[in-house]
Formats: sequence, structure tokens, C-alpha cells
Amino acid sequence: MEFARASSVFNAMEPIVVSFFEEHILPNYPLKCGCDKCTTDIIVLTLNHLKPQYTSTQAGQAYIKALYMNPQMQSDILQELTRSLQIVESKPQHAPAE
Repeated sequence: MEFARASSVFNAMEPIVVSFFEEHILPNYPLKCGCDKCTTDIIVLTLNHLKPQYTSTQAGQAYIKALYMNPQMQSDILQELTRSLQIVESKPQHAPAE
């Protein structure tokens, strides 16, 4: 059986995590390093620790976004972002600035 890609498959958690990072982390926690590599690592590490929510439609994406209006689910995202931030700041994967 072959997987037909008539429509794209999308992890709806990605824009949710990015939005939470931009709205809750950046304004409230000064980052030791705000380079693209470190911020991307924080987001990717967070996504790797949260359950993915795949969809192939805009309606599915809207439904998943609505699920994450739940305060407990929002808290879970913020906890993972905070953990990821601490990990990346303690062990950055970029070359040190000269």
C-alpha cells in the first residue's frame, strides 16, 4: 500500500508552540542567547516532548487549536517550553560568538 499525498499532512502543534513561545516566553524571560539556532532548538525540543496533533485540513487545524484553549493544555505547553529553554541555555549547540 502506498501513501498518497493528495493533501499535505501537518502537525498542528507547531504553530501553537511557536505562538506560545512568542507570546509567553520571549516577553517574560530574557534569553541568554536569542540566535535563530537556539530559538529553533527550543521550539523543536518542545515539539519532540509534546504529543503531535496531525491534520490534513484547515478545519482539523482549527479544531486542534480550539482544544488548546484549555488551561491545562496551555500549562503543559508552557512547562515544556520552559524545560526546553533551560536545556538549550545550559547546552547551546551553536558556535560561541567571538
